[in-house]
Amino acid sequence: MLLPTISLLLRLLDYVLTSEIATQDGCLSALTQCSLDPECIRKFRTLLRCTAHHGVEPFRLAARNECLTAALGLQANQLYACKCQRGMKKEKNCLRIYWTMHQSHVTGYDDLETSPYEYSMPGSSLVLDYGRLASLVSEGPKVQAPSKVNHCLDAAQMCNVDDTCKLFRTEYAKYCLKPASRYGCNRLKCRKSLRRFFDFVPEEYKYPFLFCPCKDSACAERRRQTIVPTCSFEEPEKQNCLSLQDACKTDLICKSRLVDFQTNCQPSPRSASSCFRENYNACLQSYTGLIGTALTPNYVSNTSSNISIWCTCVNSGNQREECEVLLNLFTSNNCLRNSILSYTKSLLFHLSDSKEPALTFTQHLPFNFPDKDGSSVDAKLKANQDCDPGSKLKVSQKVLLPGKTTDCKVNSGTATQSFSVTVPCTITSLYIFMTITENSI
Repeated sequence: MLLPTISLLLRLLDYVLTSEIATQDGCLSALTQCSLDPECIRKFRTLLRCTAHHGVEPFRLAARNECLTAALGLQANQLYACKCQRGMKKEKNCLRIYWTMHQSHVTGYDDLETSPYEYSMPGSSLVLDYGRLASLVSEGPKVQAPSKVNHCLDAAQMCNVDDTCKLFRTEYAKYCLKPASRYGCNRLKCRKSLRRFFDFVPEEYKYPFLFCPCKDSACAERRRQTIVPTCSFEEPEKQNCLSLQDACKTDLICKSRLVDFQTNCQPSPRSASSCFRENYNACLQSYTGLIGTALTPNYVSNTSSNISIWCTCVNSGNQREECEVLLNLFTSNNCLRNSILSYTKSLLFHLSDSKEPALTFTQHLPFNFPDKDGSSVDAKLKANQDCDPGSKLKVSQKVLLPGKTTDCKVNSGTATQSFSVTVPCTITSLYIFMTITENSI
């Protein structure tokens, strides 16, 4: 009885660890596995030829059937379900594999049900360096009137105390602010460095930087200038939105991030959150993923928090309705608006008359983190674990889920403070495996 149990547990552990490792390279790992199977790689190469001819339509009937047969034959393969990660090494190669699988037998690629990207859980390093931040703040005025608080300026100071944020912010400032020639800045390098900033800087630094709440025009103007719009956003003339979308579709990264945005920020009037997928954080990730592409969004003025892309639907002819659908995805998207509003409200709540600094900017946010199968799991576990005065976390294995955020209360004297701890999936899987094995023996 003992040996079958251990064998089953070992197989379960192998599945968990291989799935977690495989997600690091996504479609690149899936293609490596496919290349070991002659039949699999033959079908994939068939799809490559189909994709090179923009789908199955230009082919004769026999060739069209061959494309469809190859696509159907790979639907059970991990290539069909593989995803990519924003900013990953060889991201374009990964996306090329993804679209080979999905574009060759699906008409178009504006399918709101699928995204080429995996949802990224907030990083494990969620604690800000408040010691260094306090030293910066202490150098300023001792007393500041509430009406003069500039959260965008505070966010910039916080970025300067984090090496990663400071590094990538300096990089995009270098390319976006400095004119490359008498014709202006180097827009391509500027946008690429912006993508690197929003791909690699932790959310607790980049979100306050971009979504800082403002009550006056000075703060709002600083927020609008965050991405250096004169180089990354604005152009001498606004072109038609559909033309801008066509240009986006010719670039693998822009095309993929547009579909990701359409998927995660899809509005729904039947949802209480106004989001079809009920996931505010995924929408914010997808929005920031578009910054640095041909469809870079930004705040339109310093008098409101309205967002748009730099284009117009004038002279759209009989495609005006299609053009407005794209434009309204940014200007009249309740899902995007509520995602930003929810974040700014949570940020203000933790910054307002708090004697102790909030440990994270994602604490208690109503975000739903999807499980491996894509289903949503409430990240706010309804469990209260106690911690000793030395802040050593004691978590019951019964409530700790792989990769989920667990709330814990620290009791220090009379004060009680809540914080969040993110536990790596692999460590949790090993811990559960060792515990079950020990109980079995």
